Amino acid sequence: MSPPDPDLSHAEALLGDTLLRPVPRARRVAGLYAALYLEDPLLHQWGGLAALVARHVHLAMESTEGALERFMARGNLDIYRATMPAFLRFRRRAPAIGPLRDGFDLLLQADTMARQDLGQGQAMADRGLTLLAEVEQRDIVQPAYDELGPVQARLLAPFLRFRMGWDPAAPLYDFDGTDPRQADQRVAWARREVLPAWRRLQQERPDLLRAELDRLRRWAGVRMEELGASGPGRP
Repeated sequence: MSPPDPDLSHAEALLGDTLLRPVPRARRVAGLYAALYLEDPLLHQWGGLAALVARHVHLAMESTEGALERFMARGNLDIYRATMPAFLRFRRRAPAIGPLRDGFDLLLQADTMARQDLGQGQAMADRGLTLLAEVEQRDIVQPAYDELGPVQARLLAPFLRFRMGWDPAAPLYDFDGTDPRQADQRVAWARREVLPAWRRLQQERPDLLRAELDRLRRWAGVRMEELGASGPGRP
């Protein structure tokens, strides 16, 4: 029996009393992701994008039930359990482990590069974001998609959308593939639409993005200090 993972324990503790309550948990997860981004918009930009997606997941879970609600709840928790412990390790610069390792290695390089050339550091951080997003879809949530039947997949497709911002006027992005169960289609959608839109928003409206994610954090009831000053165990 492997020893308990202290980073996973810390990540689950951050969920408080929502751990076993999927709908409020999705809201809490969105706020924690937003706090990650606000802490470091360059290296933690995955958290900003994921916060917007998780907010939509919360809203969708409020309006559905049965198998789709269970699917969304499982995916939301699976992603959180994989990524939040990894970010806690990254915050104290501990070596990355597991399938997300290559993405976090790129972020470590981006951290060093940005001190010499911010533009090059941003480009490397963008590559790290892309890699994390692809591993998230191909490795972390795919097992849940594999259990969906064709009817459930058709019912799920309209929920695979999210708004790139808090404001109701912010652009809305819908999955444009034919079968959401196919990781290649979800990754292609992210590469073609989602990630470029995120980068435009980050480059052209950084103050707006920060304000909206701070609003999301407050909506979720998450305080910045809950992440810890530098994560457990960091020198």
